Amino acid sequence: MFFDKIDKAKKVGNWVSSILLGNTREVIARIDERTIRMQEDLKDIKPKVDDMFPKVDILWKDRLAPNHSPRQLNERGRSILKDSGIKEIIDEKKESLFKIIKEKNCKNAYDAEAVVLSIVVDLPNSFPDVVEKLKTGAFNTGASLSDVLLVGGIYLRDLIFPELGFSIDELDKPKP
Repeated sequence: MFFDKIDKAKKVGNWVSSILLGNTREVIARIDERTIRMQEDLKDIKPKVDDMFPKVDILWKDRLAPNHSPRQLNERGRSILKDSGIKEIIDEKKESLFKIIKEKNCKNAYDAEAVVLSIVVDLPNSFPDVVEKLKTGAFNTGASLSDVLLVGGIYLRDLIFPELGFSIDELDKPKP
């Protein structure tokens, strides 16, 4: 009689497990269907977001250096330059950065500016010894690391353009 009760309990347990697992399978199937639909929706959205990126990039840069040709730091950008320590970092690494930029052999001011800005954005990878200083400077000024690097890039551009054989005024001229 005792074993009969155990058999009945096992049967009831199996029945409950089967119901619960059935519901779990159904939930998993629904999640899978929704995931497939979301992937299809994301495929439609991605090209639209990619088209927006240049516009967002311009708006971001305008917060620190309004879009005049050539782009110059505004009051907030000058404050970050002064208080974040990026000026000192750029001054300290100027020779090394100049060498990297010179190797790119830019033919015009537009290309040179793009190279300078991209090399400064890559500063944490190229010079890991400055990462903590950059983070501290960003924190102290209430700016993002990206903001500090953009400001540093504009500062470096202005600093080395004459050595590269370019003038900031050349940025005003139409691209060839």
